[in-house]
Amino acid sequence: MARHNDLGCVRLFQLMLHCDRLFSGVDNIYCVFLGSLHNLSMLNKQYGLSKGTNEAMFIFEAYRTLRDRGPYHADQVLKELEGSFGFVIYDNKDGTVFVASGSNGQIGLYWGIAVDGSVVVSEDLELIKASCAKSFAPFPTGMQI
Repeated sequence: MARHNDLGCVRLFQLMLHCDRLFSGVDNIYCVFLGSLHNLSMLNKQYGLSKGTNEAMFIFEAYRTLRDRGPYHADQVLKELEGSFGFVIYDNKDGTVFVASGSNGQIGLYWGIAVDGSVVVSEDLELIKASCAKSFAPFPTGMQI
């Protein structure tokens, strides 16, 4: 996890149409989730969540549990995720940003530094190129910050 102060202002730009995306926002925590989790039903049972919980809500709940009372590091929860996914969580209360991409690389995320010093994360490479000039790269698969 990275602190907001270290990253500057994080911008979540519009996500393009070529993959499923979900948004969840509760208690000043915001999550954009791209893709899908193949083991969502099992994860919902494991975390005591309802059957109707979608991927963005699951990621939100897992993040909040880890932040507030969890004995596990974020990598432990990420190891349990099966599927093609990428997500960004912004915790306005703590000023933290958490970004992760699945290890299979099917959901491509890009990141860079804009002229004003803010970190930009998107699946749209052209948007990243336009916003970040020469300071951008693919977000590494299986990685989190």
